[in-house]
Amino acid sequence: MKFLRVDLPVWLGFIGGMTLLIAMSFTYKPAQELSRWFLEWTVVFASFAMALGYGNMLRVHLNRVRFHRGAWKFSYVTLFCMISYFLLGLAVTPQGAELRYVFTNVYTPLSASVFSLNAFFICTACYRAFRIRNVQAAILLISGIIVMLGRVGVGTAIWTGFAEWTSWIMNVPTSAGMRAVNIGAALGAIGVGFRMILGLERGHLGGAE
Repeated sequence: MKFLRVDLPVWLGFIGGMTLLIAMSFTYKPAQELSRWFLEWTVVFASFAMALGYGNMLRVHLNRVRFHRGAWKFSYVTLFCMISYFLLGLAVTPQGAELRYVFTNVYTPLSASVFSLNAFFICTACYRAFRIRNVQAAILLISGIIVMLGRVGVGTAIWTGFAEWTSWIMNVPTSAGMRAVNIGAALGAIGVGFRMILGLERGHLGGAE
C-alpha cells in the first residue's frame, strides 16, 4: 500500500520531471519524444480531473439540497445551470451558436456584475489599508490617490498632470516591483519543482511519508 501511495507517485514524478527537464535543456531526441508523449497524456488526465471535479460539485450540492445545509436554496440554481449547460453541450457541437449565445448573454453579464461589485470591496479595503501609520503607509496612500485620480475623468478635470504621474507610477516603480515578485515566484517554483522531482516535497501526496 505504501508503494502505491508514496513510492510510485514519487518515482513517476522523478521520471516525468527529469524527462521534461532534459528535453527542454538539451537536444536529446528520445527525451523530447517522451516528453511530448507525457504532455499529450496531461490532456487526458486533465479531462478526468475536470470530470472528477464536476462529479464532486454535483455530490456536494445534492447533499446540501438533501439535508438543507448552508445556503441550500442557491444549490438549486447551481445544479440547474451545471446540468442544463452540460446537456446543451452534449446536444450541440462545441462551436455551436447555442453555447456561444448562453456564454455571451448569461455568463458574461453575470461575470461583469460580480466584477462591478468588486469595486466596492476594493474601496473598503483601501479605506482600511490606507491608514497613515508610518512613512511607507504615507507613500502608499499618496501613490494610491494619484493612481485613482489619474484613472478617472474627475482627476483629469482637476489636473491633467495626474494622468502623467499615474503612467510613471505604473510603468516605473510598479513594473519594477512586479518584476521582483515574478523573479522571486519563479525561483520559488524552480525550488519546489526540484524538491518534487527529487522526492523531497511530498505535500501533494497528502502528507504521506
